Parts: sequence; C-alpha cells; structure tokens
Amino acid sequence: MRDTLYLIRAPFEDSAPGEGATWYCHDCAALEGALLANAHWLRSLDVRRLAFPRPRHELIALIGEENQGMPVLILGDPAKAPADACRFERRAFLTDPRAIARYLAAAYGGAGPHP
Repeated sequence: MRDTLYLIRAPFEDSAPGEGATWYCHDCAALEGALLANAHWLRSLDVRRLAFPRPRHELIALIGEENQGMPVLILGDPAKAPADACRFERRAFLTDPRAIARYLAAAYGGAGPHP
C-alpha cells in the first residue's frame, strides 16, 4: 500500500444552524495547496477525496469508526511512521495537517509548512 491522503471533496453542503450551507474544509484546503506546490508528490502518493457526510465507510474499514475525520494520511509503511503518528491495528496515520505536510516533504522532498 502506498501512502494515501484522504481529503474532504469541496465544496460540500452541511446545514449547520444559523450558518450558510456550502463549505470547504480549511485543513483539507491547506493540503490541497501543498499538493499544488509539490505536484511531484502525486507520483508517489494516492489522494482520495471523499464526500463530507458520515459514515465514511472507506476510512472506517481502514482505521476504525472513531478515526473517520479528514484530512488523514494513512502511511503505506507503518514502520516509517513518525513518533506523533496515530495507530489502528497494524496501520499508522497522521491527522494534523501540518504534521501531514511535514511528513510528505520529508518523505518525498519539496516544500513543507513554514514554522
């Protein structure tokens, strides 16, 4: 399995009380920008854009029902997981967008998030 980045497909609709109904995920959008700045990552990384509504069965099958939030990077090789990686069964994954971008820059080269 290759590293796989899961993002919420934008725009999406959610009828939060008293708010507008069309949205994008800020953290997912930041990673979309990182992908634009580092297009070469796409040669080594799978990117999956899923719909907003839960349950997100594809993620549940991989990392459990309690871990279906996005963005999430599921590492293809859990042995290469950084210390801050989360774990579910034999899989390792990252959920913090800055940690995801730092990992991708270290693993595949290119620009990472500014400190």
